[in-house]
Amino acid sequence: MAVGSVLIAKVYIEQRYDTFFSNWDRTYIISEKIFQNGKLEIYPQISGAVAPGVKRYAPQVEVATRYTGIADDCNCEMQDKKKIKANIAFTDSCFFDIIDRPIIQGNPKEVLSRPFYCMINRKLAAKLGDNIIGKELVLKDLSGLRVIIGGIYEDIPFNSSMRDFNIVLSMATMRKFKQIDGSNNWVGNDRYIGFIRLAKGCKIEDIHRSVEKMRQENLPLKKIKQAGTDLNYMFTPLNKIHTSDPAVKKMSWILSLLAFILIFSAVMNYLLIVIGNIVGRAKEMAVRKCYGAKGNNIHSIIFSETLVHLIISIALAACLIIACRGMIEKLLDASLVTLLFNRGSWILLAVCIGILLIGGLVPGYLYSSIPVATAFRRYNESRRHWKLLLLSIQFVAAGFLVCLLFVINKQYSLMINDNPGYNYENIATINMVGIKPEQCTKTIEELKKLASVESVTSADYLPHNHLSGNNISLPGDDREYMNIADLYSVSDGYLKTMDIKIVQGMSFTEQTDSLREIMVSKSFVDKMKLLAHWDDNAIGRRILISEHSQTPTATYTICGVYDNIRVGSISMPDDRASVMFYSKQVCTNNILIKFHNLTSDNMKEAQQLIQKLNPDKEIYLTSYKSTMQTIYQPQYNFREAVLIGGIVTLVIALLGLIGYTNDEVVRRQKEIAIRKVNGAEVNDILHLFIKDILRIAVPSLIVSGIGALIVARKWLEQFSDKAPLSFFLFFGSGLLVLGIIVIAVAVNCHKVANGNPVEYIKGE
Repeated sequence: MAVGSVLIAKVYIEQRYDTFFSNWDRTYIISEKIFQNGKLEIYPQISGAVAPGVKRYAPQVEVATRYTGIADDCNCEMQDKKKIKANIAFTDSCFFDIIDRPIIQGNPKEVLSRPFYCMINRKLAAKLGDNIIGKELVLKDLSGLRVIIGGIYEDIPFNSSMRDFNIVLSMATMRKFKQIDGSNNWVGNDRYIGFIRLAKGCKIEDIHRSVEKMRQENLPLKKIKQAGTDLNYMFTPLNKIHTSDPAVKKMSWILSLLAFILIFSAVMNYLLIVIGNIVGRAKEMAVRKCYGAKGNNIHSIIFSETLVHLIISIALAACLIIACRGMIEKLLDASLVTLLFNRGSWILLAVCIGILLIGGLVPGYLYSSIPVATAFRRYNESRRHWKLLLLSIQFVAAGFLVCLLFVINKQYSLMINDNPGYNYENIATINMVGIKPEQCTKTIEELKKLASVESVTSADYLPHNHLSGNNISLPGDDREYMNIADLYSVSDGYLKTMDIKIVQGMSFTEQTDSLREIMVSKSFVDKMKLLAHWDDNAIGRRILISEHSQTPTATYTICGVYDNIRVGSISMPDDRASVMFYSKQVCTNNILIKFHNLTSDNMKEAQQLIQKLNPDKEIYLTSYKSTMQTIYQPQYNFREAVLIGGIVTLVIALLGLIGYTNDEVVRRQKEIAIRKVNGAEVNDILHLFIKDILRIAVPSLIVSGIGALIVARKWLEQFSDKAPLSFFLFFGSGLLVLGIIVIAVAVNCHKVANGNPVEYIKGE
């Protein structure tokens, strides 16, 4: 009950993503549809002018808004020197018209219309203290930008596709950051998340003509077409963004199956116990009938017993859930209150009613069918076939989950121990955003002096980051060949520190950028061979790359080709080719430290040095390996959920097996005694029971293995690299469960097999 109800609640929350605000069913998110080189790609962000443009052109649109993130874990400071970290975004004044969170203080329309004003969420406001409206907040990582707190809004709940930004700044403030301000762009700088809400009674198809008119009048369609590209827009219901993700679909489906297996196994086990007690209670029911009890009276007795058992189970399950609250919230990434007390509570109520009906009506029918003659003679009805059927169902459930657990664990191990094309085993990283370049340079120089440090370098972005894209073209050619993942700049020694292999040419000419050099991945060359008919040698070729090449003559020369590295992760792969540029200055986004041997003491020593050199900012040194583990946290949590479910189901099956074995021992004790009198050994007696169980256990485990194989294949579809599914994996899993079953039977039957046969037949 405890594990099953939590899993059901988790699935419900997952399926109710982005429905926390009113009119969610009329709210759509805007994406770009990019058609390039015969391939359609959907990009979930848009240029700044698109969302307001749709509102202006389409009368069916009630309101439109947009936002763009600017900083994560930004160091902020109040006038009283109180320091906090916050996630920050720019939004326009209509943001809370669509995402209508309760406003605790302030007028969001007024606040978000004024430059250098912001709204903060309730959680952040609680950290800052009372009477903070009108006070100044310094955003230290954003060049010391000073903003005024104008209002407080309720936190965005966790089951939202939107980032839970602590601070939203007015879009007018963005003009201070001219290098990223694209709020009026129709093409390019597509960093914005855009939303529209339709008027009541309107359909999304109604705005297509207006959107096409907007495209014709504002987009440079002729130039885009000459580049071999087409750009259009797609409108997706906001609540479908999360639930339509194949990984989420598979996860929800498997968790639902797991919850069903758990609860169904428990109910089957309950029936097994109750039905097993028929022999012992047969006379009681027959005597009740002799005194006038009808079938409905017998039903009422059994039903009331089931009700009492269910109430006790619910109470104990509640205690168990509360006791394990921390583990549950960590595994399911949600608060316990949110999981269990929401509009989906009716599902849990329906499950309880279903358990009550099955657990009460089925045994009630069997007990009411006991003949009255049982009161005057021995009742030997064993209901053995019922028991074996219920037991086989539990074996299937336990075997299925154990097999699935082995597959999930193997895939998780593959992801954690994956070779992404670079070596991060002894690397730690520091985020230095907001620190002056000269301080970063000094920090790197001092770190290099530590005996535990092998090398230090820096980079704008790391391969596991979500990377922006830019388009590739060639000098004298208007065509855009492909979109690449842009790693931006790296500094001296980056490739050596990351152990990235160079397969062609050489690394950057360090301490100079006069050649405007660029390095590209091997997949970049492979794609250009197909698209631009290059030969194998890419060294010396000149290319144009949007954002970096502001003029047709601003070309970059390929100086080297590095082996393919994994961009993104196995669970969220980015299959684009990648490029990187050189900077002779320190890249302040990330400093990478490679240790001779990464230990906690070495990390602590480096951390203390960094903090000493940068006392004005809280800086944390993080091992690259722990960052990769964080990326795969959802898969870890899923593995743990299946592990818990598998253990619980196996325990339930073993309890049912013990109950069945005990009943069989009682039923066959005289047979056992006679066999022993005639010379049967202990092993002969154990063989009787084990052979009996194996007849149902082996076929059940074969079925469970086939089922696990089907589900595992579906689950693995979401990953770019998949763990191999071998016969021995499923055979070994089944053999493990079979071994546990045999041991349980042997231990449970050993007493009677070793007992004195006289004790079992002396009453005859």
